[in-house]
Amino acid sequence: MRRLTRRLSFTAVALAAAVGLVSGTATAASAIGTSQASVSAAYSCDMNLRGGYWYAGWYDGMTAVPRADIVTSAGIEAQCQLRETGYYSGAIDGYFGPQSQAAMKGFQRHINKVHGVGLAVDGWPGPKSWPWLRR
Repeated sequence: MRRLTRRLSFTAVALAAAVGLVSGTATAASAIGTSQASVSAAYSCDMNLRGGYWYAGWYDGMTAVPRADIVTSAGIEAQCQLRETGYYSGAIDGYFGPQSQAAMKGFQRHINKVHGVGLAVDGWPGPKSWPWLRR
């Protein structure tokens, strides 16, 4: 049911963008079909604890690396996790762009300082960073 609600929310945002395009109020970016239009979907973070790890309901794995050029479920999940840890205050839109990457770098630096684990401070959640994000 939660996934159906998310799909309906995303469909409503897409419909609103299409209506804006028809009425002439959409930006040039959405008119030419670039991947990051000014109207972005906002996703919810439904945090649940399972097996000692936190999940937001978008991606259950620990290996995928989100992308900056397209919306990914790993991007939504990572943004939710970073918001929960207090490192990210931007939109939960699934694009893992500069603001998300800066938040991830801050998180990685903190984990290295406090736990001395030697995470790469590259701004990307990957197989070594996901378990720390989910704690």
